Amino acid sequence: MVQNTITIANATGLHTRPAKRIVAKAKEYESTLTLTFGEKQADLKSLLKVMKLGITGRKEVTLSCQGPDEETALAELTHALEHLED
Repeated sequence: MVQNTITIANATGLHTRPAKRIVAKAKEYESTLTLTFGEKQADLKSLLKVMKLGITGRKEVTLSCQGPDEETALAELTHALEHLED
């Protein structure tokens, strides 16, 4: 398992539009992907679960990846989360 702590760059946070793009990207990977915000965790491949985290802008989240493509998933999703746009 690999993980990374990321600051959400988007000032408005991970609302529906950017969350939908991140979830679509996450579904490209075989690995299990988990996003942690505070005490809450969510499967990054589930839009509803990601939205329930309530991630606001410029906050830190932890991305955890476990599986055959974990390194690639971590690198590409870290980049995507750090460069979110509305």
